[in-house]
Amino acid sequence: MKQEDELLRTVGTKNPFKVPENYFENFTKDLMEKLPEKETAAKSKVTMWDRVKPWFYMAAMFAGLMLTFKMFQDISDRAQNKSENIFATIEASDISDQYFETITSDAMMDDYTLYQYLTEAN
Repeated sequence: MKQEDELLRTVGTKNPFKVPENYFENFTKDLMEKLPEKETAAKSKVTMWDRVKPWFYMAAMFAGLMLTFKMFQDISDRAQNKSENIFATIEASDISDQYFETITSDAMMDDYTLYQYLTEAN
């Protein structure tokens, strides 16, 4: 605090900077005079392709998205059909008794629950 008071006494509180007279009143006028002349460019003619190009690109984008979704749908359909075909070929008579007993014991079902499940499946 003492240092600030000493500096204020030696330097003072008067602003050493001054703005020239009518500086802000004439600022825009002086600035516009200092700018170089702007060259006006001749407008080029807009062709039909320039008008259609954004629509063409958008249509191509949607076509690409549609084909991508179609490809993924076909891949998932093939995988689903493949798994369905595997289960369609297996019959209960093809499964050995020992394997069937292992499956039923791991399922933790009692006889009554297994009977209900099998009768509801038909």
